[in-house]
Amino acid sequence: MASAPETTIILPSKASRARLLVDQKCRYHPSFSSTAAHVVLSASDDIMYRMHSYTLRMASGFFRDMFTLPQPSPPHPKEFYSQNIDVGRDVFVSTYVSSHILTLFLMLISGMPINKPLHEWGEFSPCTSCSDSCNLNEASSHSCFDIIDRVLRLAENWDAPGPLSYIRLGLRSTELAKRDPLRLFSIASHFGWEYERNWAAQHSLMIDISSLSDSDTQNTLEGMSSKDLLRLLKLRHRRKEEFRAYLDDPDRFSVGNSDILCAQCHEARIDNGTWKILKEVMVAELERRPLGDSIVGYDVDGIGGENSTGGILTWPEAEACFKATCEKGCGSLNYDECATLKQIQGGIDSLPWDL
Repeated sequence: MASAPETTIILPSKASRARLLVDQKCRYHPSFSSTAAHVVLSASDDIMYRMHSYTLRMASGFFRDMFTLPQPSPPHPKEFYSQNIDVGRDVFVSTYVSSHILTLFLMLISGMPINKPLHEWGEFSPCTSCSDSCNLNEASSHSCFDIIDRVLRLAENWDAPGPLSYIRLGLRSTELAKRDPLRLFSIASHFGWEYERNWAAQHSLMIDISSLSDSDTQNTLEGMSSKDLLRLLKLRHRRKEEFRAYLDDPDRFSVGNSDILCAQCHEARIDNGTWKILKEVMVAELERRPLGDSIVGYDVDGIGGENSTGGILTWPEAEACFKATCEKGCGSLNYDECATLKQIQGGIDSLPWDL
């Protein structure tokens, strides 16, 4: 998540004043229109906000520094008076921030309630108290992560820890983790939020990051730093290799990984070919979806499971393995299905979660 300047202080030129002062029904945001506030912020889509300088100074290091500097005397065009701007008192700040983002930011630093959880911020409308013709009634068409990212970037650029703390707590949401854990991981990594980063990394194990058909996944991965991407890849590789070693352990899977005779006739040696094939298929599946829920058929530690109905029992390789019998024809099954499945489940539950 790259940082870039999001605001500048501008004394409008004659041409820009003409554009800014076009008559609109909802010129000021209704929640930020008190004439007692003398700092006027203008969004990029020309919605204006009146804020008390004390609120801005307390919430933002950017404004705290700005208000310690001498302010230039603005011009006194007559048209300013029609917009309730006192040119002798008011400080006018023009920003490059859209009203959807600026409204959320100002509500957060002002202590106003936001009645939508973070995963619904993509449907956020900055204004619900104006007429239907007010352009603030139009909900954002961006994803919730786009809105979250832009509010965080603004809070970072304006040195406003309050919104950062509020959003950080909101990121610990199962709904967000299910929607796009990689995007969540990228945001948490940018700010160095360890708990949220680990939370997102665990949920990202549901995703096949090698799938070139998923453009959103590829775009998110391309936007990550190499260090953060390497962390994810190491976790996935470690889970796969530990699972492989677990499946190859003769103490846990004594029949499949040992050269032994049939337990019933004690004459024929057990052919472990079907077990070896099943092991390779399981390792390949864990590499694709490192969570392991698609193998056991249900969620792992409360994560995943929605796309894993049936799991290993629906695989032809598992059917061939668990139906394999003694070559001498005694009818004895080579493998105990229930005991084997229980061991496989224990192996997946023991895999590492930490980055």
